[in-house]
Amino acid sequence: MLYNLLSENNKLQTAGKITIFTAVSGMLIFAFIFLFNAGKTELMKVEAQSATTTLTVLNTPPQWLTMAHEQTESSTSTPTNSTTNVTWAALAEDSSNAPYFLIVCSTSATPTANAAPSLLVLGSAPPNCNGGTQWGVSASTTSNTVATVSTTTQEAFAEQNDWYAWICDDDPVNPRCNNTYSQGLSATNSSPFYVNHRPVFTSFTNDSVKYPGEVLTFYSTSSDSDTVTESDPIKLIVCNENDFSTTTLNCGPGGTIASTTITVHANATTSYTLPSVIQDDVYDAWGYVIDGHGHTASGGAHGTNVGFTVGNVAPTIASGDIDLNGGSNITLTVDGAETTGFTLDFELSDANSCVNAASSPEITNYIVSLHRSGVGTSTCTGLYSSYNPNSCYPSSGLATTTWNLSCTASTTSCTGATDPTKIFNCTFPLWYLADPTDATAFYATNTWVAAISGIDDNNATGTMTIGSSPVELISFPAIDLITAEIPYGTLEPGDNTGSLTATTTIRSVGNTGLNQNIEGEAMCTNFSVGSPCVNSSTSTIPDFKQEFATSSVSYGSGMDLSSSTPQLLALKVQKTTSTTTPNTGITYWGIEVPSTITLAGAYTGLNTFYAVASDASDW
Repeated sequence: MLYNLLSENNKLQTAGKITIFTAVSGMLIFAFIFLFNAGKTELMKVEAQSATTTLTVLNTPPQWLTMAHEQTESSTSTPTNSTTNVTWAALAEDSSNAPYFLIVCSTSATPTANAAPSLLVLGSAPPNCNGGTQWGVSASTTSNTVATVSTTTQEAFAEQNDWYAWICDDDPVNPRCNNTYSQGLSATNSSPFYVNHRPVFTSFTNDSVKYPGEVLTFYSTSSDSDTVTESDPIKLIVCNENDFSTTTLNCGPGGTIASTTITVHANATTSYTLPSVIQDDVYDAWGYVIDGHGHTASGGAHGTNVGFTVGNVAPTIASGDIDLNGGSNITLTVDGAETTGFTLDFELSDANSCVNAASSPEITNYIVSLHRSGVGTSTCTGLYSSYNPNSCYPSSGLATTTWNLSCTASTTSCTGATDPTKIFNCTFPLWYLADPTDATAFYATNTWVAAISGIDDNNATGTMTIGSSPVELISFPAIDLITAEIPYGTLEPGDNTGSLTATTTIRSVGNTGLNQNIEGEAMCTNFSVGSPCVNSSTSTIPDFKQEFATSSVSYGSGMDLSSSTPQLLALKVQKTTSTTTPNTGITYWGIEVPSTITLAGAYTGLNTFYAVASDASDW
């Protein structure tokens, strides 16, 4: 707008009033000038040109909300076992709400962000690490949600592995990675991660054959290559079955045989004391090696079966487990033959069990030596060749017609594979001539004992053991009169036989040297057993008119017979030593017919003979 400035010298002066002309003229001039300027402006608007405004707003990278970290600690104390995963997690957001990637690299070089083909396929172009090892890249992850990425550790990995985590997008125009990397949140979930490698287990052996109760040792050729902080300890575990659990790191239901109990870093061993009762057999033994972090071994021997052998042992018997005749003395009662019904009970024990691995008897037989103690087992060996009915009764190979030891296994013993014992109950006879050991016997310082050894299914024979409870065998003098009649012939009253010429013969059918007691009745024509002769000077020959001696002496030199007092005749028959040929003794007899006898005829009487053991020196 233009304004006209008038000089003060040319101004219209009035007497202080504005004239109508002057006022109208001023208004017209003002209006003209205003309209001229307004029109000019309108004209200028009609003539202007247009220009488009442009601006490129750059893509910004994702931003960390929670820095990347190991989801499960991988450290020197809790390394990650090879072939298992290390997993990282992070939380990020994108200002444009675009998806993002979590990438983990082995170096701190910023990864290369890759562009998606278009906005329609965002999350399809993951980034790449620049150099080193790319431990892993996550799947496309929605902004403001947790991204995870894992790597499966390998035996080829180093024991200690650095990691750097980045977050990137795949913007089609300007893909970006956040310039800040993460190495964890705390000491327990930060770089580096640690790989626990498998121990190496190449050989598994043991030192069998071993026997019940002995120590069996298992050996391994094993080692562990990990050395960060210190060498990893290793452990050898031996299982009964192929059932080792990698979860519990123990044997399964089959049970554990043995495991290493001390800290070792190579060639782990372990020992196992065999049970005191275990069957002779080959037993499975599955070997496993783990390290201090529970990682199972490689190398070929892990989980292999190297069986051990339990050797066969012979049965044994304790001296107190032999019971001869129930502890009672042995008394013979049958002259000239066997007395039966004596007992022998014994308990055999086998450390390989009373039953074998095939569930058949382990203890299959026995050898018995029943003998007089002075003979001993070196002479009375238990074999048939040592048989002597006087002093030695062996069980092995002897015909039952010679000596019949009859034994049966008790049904209350041998209850199963863990029971080593088997009880036998036996009966046996003894011949009449078996040596006595009581106080007056020739072998008074001896006793009778049973010695026994067991035999198993492998024909292993144990050491013969003598029972600790001997018994006495009682003296048994017994007589067998061969002569049924003493023939004095014919005599007249007042005559005698002149010498003792009639004889009687006895056999010793007991187990001692033999003398005899003799008594007899008077003789008459009407004698019968139980009806002795009446005293008569004319019809009875008194008992004392008969004489006897050990040789044919003159009548009057012998011993007088008595009907009331048995008379001892020291016949000194030696002890019989053969079951088929008893020793014998002869008694000589004579008689005188009183001169007062008037009744002629055949006179009879009865003389009785009693066995008496002779002095031991006469046996």
